[in-house]
Amino acid sequence: MQDYNTEHSFDITLSEEQQMTWDMLRKFAETELRPNARKAESDGRPTSEIIEKIQALDLISLIIPEEYGGIGMQQDSVSNVLALEALAYGDLSLAMTMSVPLLAAQIISEHASEDQKAEFLPQYSSGSIFHIGLALNNASLATDPYQSSVLAEESGEEVILNGAKTGVAYAEEANTFLVSASNESGECNLYFIDKNQEGVELKGKQYMGLKGMPFSQINFSNCKINSSQKVGGHNYSINFQALMDSSRVGMSALALGVCQAVLDYVVPYTNERVAFDEPISNRQSVAFMVADMAIETEALRLMIYKAAALKDLGEDIHKHASLTYRFASHHGMKIGTDGVQLLGGHGFTHEHPVELWYRNLRAIGIFEAGAGI
Repeated sequence: MQDYNTEHSFDITLSEEQQMTWDMLRKFAETELRPNARKAESDGRPTSEIIEKIQALDLISLIIPEEYGGIGMQQDSVSNVLALEALAYGDLSLAMTMSVPLLAAQIISEHASEDQKAEFLPQYSSGSIFHIGLALNNASLATDPYQSSVLAEESGEEVILNGAKTGVAYAEEANTFLVSASNESGECNLYFIDKNQEGVELKGKQYMGLKGMPFSQINFSNCKINSSQKVGGHNYSINFQALMDSSRVGMSALALGVCQAVLDYVVPYTNERVAFDEPISNRQSVAFMVADMAIETEALRLMIYKAAALKDLGEDIHKHASLTYRFASHHGMKIGTDGVQLLGGHGFTHEHPVELWYRNLRAIGIFEAGAGI
């Protein structure tokens, strides 16, 4: 029989500070992000005013060391998933406008060399948060999810990159890309690639969902870089599996925020919508569907919080992250579908936000590298 005991007990009771932060971000999501979601989608990007308000939250500066212009406060994983969940309650595209550069800043803070930190981290506090484009999403299917669709051929001090990355947010505004690439032995590492480097080509991409932020595909053709551009330096090797585990839990937290938004919308709708002289929630088929959505949302929340709490305790969360991400991808899509279904024909119109949430939730199983804990 499977042993589900962990080496350490874990506690997901929120501290007073965590509760205050969650309340603040949830209010921001409801008052600032959700009202601007449709405009961001129609424009293909957030307004400059919304970006300024997102930056003013200082979530990125919070994790950057003081010597590089940040606040230097160590964030725990539970606090991170709470922040991602709260922001996604407003809109997934706008939440990822924060979470993608936040993940890039996390990677640089934790893994980059001192010279690399000095070059890239101060800009998060003093300039645009999009100066680093995060290129982790593969452009082609791979049998190993921890391999990259970009091949890095290492030869002494030179590295030659070939392949492509897709789903790169705000690539046109970036000066440098943080790219995952696999070498001949299958080891996956990250590299800083200058946007104007010879052999780098950008192409805009549009998707069914996440239309509130711009995406690009980056093609690499015999792109030659120096081995010193590897994150952490020439001899550094990142634990790429642990990085993706972190990202999967983060993406699941974003999905949770959207799932909760769907649930909170359909409950009053089904109670107020009258058919045959009674609320449609009186129909068992409707009530059972709403109940399933509530069960799946709460189950996802507990899986996410457990994975984050175990990470804070220093445990290997690979299994927990994989199960959580699978659950979020499958049930997030189902909750989005059921939300549209419960509204009937109204769910298929722009009059209600459920069709937007449905399209965005479809992206959870595709964009693995949109957040991290």
